[in-house]
Amino acid sequence: MENILLISNEPERWDSFERGLRGSYKFIISNPSEKTNFSNATLIAIDKTEYIQKIPAAEKRKFPIVFFGNSDDFSTEISARKSGVAEFFSPPFNKELFLIRLRNVRANSENVRWMQMIRREMIYVQDCMAEILAQTVESRDKNTGGHILRTATFIGILGEEFVESGILTREQVDLIVRAALLHDVGKIGVRDSILLKPGPLTDEERLEMMSHPEKGANLIKTMQKRFESHTYLQYAYDIALNHHEYFNGKGYPNGKKGEEIPFWARLMSVVDVYDALVSDRVYRSGMPKDKAFEIIFNGSGTQFDPVILKAFDNCKDLMI
Repeated sequence: MENILLISNEPERWDSFERGLRGSYKFIISNPSEKTNFSNATLIAIDKTEYIQKIPAAEKRKFPIVFFGNSDDFSTEISARKSGVAEFFSPPFNKELFLIRLRNVRANSENVRWMQMIRREMIYVQDCMAEILAQTVESRDKNTGGHILRTATFIGILGEEFVESGILTREQVDLIVRAALLHDVGKIGVRDSILLKPGPLTDEERLEMMSHPEKGANLIKTMQKRFESHTYLQYAYDIALNHHEYFNGKGYPNGKKGEEIPFWARLMSVVDVYDALVSDRVYRSGMPKDKAFEIIFNGSGTQFDPVILKAFDNCKDLMI
C-alpha cells in the first residue's frame, strides 16, 4: 500500500479523506513542529502553505506535493498553487475522483522527473563535447599544456572574491568556470605553422593569431544555435571574444575599453596572462611568480581593470 505523508497539526480535519482512501493509501501523520521522516512517503500532503518551507528541496524533487483545504478558500488555493503544489483537494470527498486526480498527479510528477533527468543527461553530454573541443584545440599546441584547466581554476578563485560583495553570484562563478574552458577555442582556426612556431611571429602571422577571439566567438555562436540553450555559452562567447581587450581600449579585436568589456572577460584577461607568464614553453622557462605579479600589477588601468587586480592581489597566493 502506498503512503500519503500528511504534514498537519490538525490531521483530524481530514479524517474523511483518510477513511475514504483506506485500502488504497495509508496516511502517515507528521507534526510540523517536529522533524519529518520522508523515507516512507509516496506523496506529501499539507494543509498550510507555510509548511512547504519545511520540506527540503531534495524531497520536493522526489515527491509530488498536494494541498488539503476548503472548497471556498480560493485565496489559499491560489497561494498554494503558486508555491508549487501539484493539486488542491477539498471536501466533499469522492473516492473515484480523488484517486483519478492522485493518479494524474503522480503520473505528471514522474514525467517531470524523467524530463529533468533527460535534460541533465543532454546538458552533461553537451558540456563534455564542449570540453573535448577545447582540449582538442589545446592538444595541437604543445607549448600550452594544461593552460585551459589551469585558467579555469584560476578564474574560479578570482571570481569567488566578488561573491561576498554581490558583484557575482556563486552560480555565475560556476558558469564562468565552465565557460573559461572555451576561451581559446578559436585557435582551432589558426594554422599549425603559426600555432606551433617556436620563435617570434611575423606581422602577418601575428594578425592571424590575433583573429582567434573572433573565430572562437563565431564557433560558440554556432554551438548556441545547435545546442539546447545554455547560459554558460553566453559567458563563453563574451570571454572568447573579449579576453584580449585592454582596459584602456588598446587591445583587440574591437578596441573595447573599461566596462564595455564584459566583467568575466576582464577576469579571464588577468588569469590568462598570469598563466602564460609563469608557465614553461618549449622556447622559454616560466618566470617566477613575483616577477609575473609585478608585470600584472604594472598593467593596472592600462591592460587590466584595477578593481579586478585588487581582488587578484587578495587571492594571488592561491594561484598555484
